[in-house]
Amino acid sequence: MKKYYIVFLFAFISSFSFAQNLSPEASISLLTVSPGAELYSTFGHSAIRVHDPRQGLDITYNYGAFDFRTKGFYVKFLRGTLPYQISGNYFENDLAGWSQENRSVIEQVLNLSQTQKEGIYNFLQTNYLPENREYAYKFFYDNCSTRLRDVVKRICGDSLVYDKTLHADSSYRQWIDKYARKNEKLWADFGMDLAIGEPSDEVTGGNGAMFLPDNLMFAFDAAKINRNGKWQPLVVSKMDINREMLFAADKEKELITPNILFWTLFVLALALTVYQFLKSNNNFLFDKILFTIAGILGWFIFLLWFFTDHGVTENNLNIIWTYPLLFPIALLLKNKKGGSVPDRSWLSKHFLAYGIILILFLLAWNSFPQEINYALVPVVMTLCVRAFFVWWRLRKKLSSF
Repeated sequence: MKKYYIVFLFAFISSFSFAQNLSPEASISLLTVSPGAELYSTFGHSAIRVHDPRQGLDITYNYGAFDFRTKGFYVKFLRGTLPYQISGNYFENDLAGWSQENRSVIEQVLNLSQTQKEGIYNFLQTNYLPENREYAYKFFYDNCSTRLRDVVKRICGDSLVYDKTLHADSSYRQWIDKYARKNEKLWADFGMDLAIGEPSDEVTGGNGAMFLPDNLMFAFDAAKINRNGKWQPLVVSKMDINREMLFAADKEKELITPNILFWTLFVLALALTVYQFLKSNNNFLFDKILFTIAGILGWFIFLLWFFTDHGVTENNLNIIWTYPLLFPIALLLKNKKGGSVPDRSWLSKHFLAYGIILILFLLAWNSFPQEINYALVPVVMTLCVRAFFVWWRLRKKLSSF
């Protein structure tokens, strides 16, 4: 979901606050913005539009805003402790910005009573007050879409019912996979699969699936609301409001996908291994680089697991094949005589054990409680082949230290 810059319109918006009610012509709409080219916009965005033509009021409220000027911004962002906010903006400004990014905007006007309209508007106004606007953002559980789902449900109460069977059969990870692949963001999907842990494999149910803007839009399409004792559709009208403002653009495809890159790496590593066996070549440079990278990834996963507050990065089984201690153990591999290793037999046994663990990891792939991205199969196979190569060379004392 897009992380908007904070737009300070408090003075303007507060002038329409609690002292003034909405007119009967006012409308409340859900805006669903399509994914953009940037990584942060991979999953689209949701916003609420409050439009009152009689009073000249036309505002969009966006959850998920943050301020780059926040002290310690990057550290807080990585740790999941960065404060997010609700922002308010003129609708025409937001629409122009989305259109400039070539992102479609679908508007669903909601079938609400006057009391419900004012309830949502007043709730957003209260949330926008400086003392209330910050909150702890959670990608799955508290984002730009789930906040709007909760706001509408809070005001409408039992008069609003969602179709519980809609989008109820997939996990959070599977929804990310579907959405990222649909929009040809395979590297984004791979990166998220690597970083998020077992909590992401929980089945969302219909309510949880609304963490994605498109799913929220479809849920609103299927929802019913009780008006004057009769169940009616929640959505009065639905339209693409900026189609004429968009320009034709070819969708950029990722020419080098994770599968292509990693299978190529495996083939090259296998060829190198065969060559080194045939030539009795004991050069460990490739292994030092390979295992160092894997170890650094392991430390990254370890830090996400134990030292962040994202809520979905713990219990990550990718730490098995990344194995943090590979870095610095990989640095003990030497190519030339004269180097020293305190216990060469221990080093040999270490890589043997690691290779066996990788084989077991591959065999158990489909039985883990966490889905592991299949693009990692050739990565794990590459590590496995080279782990046994290192073990064999150390065991035969053909390597030089």
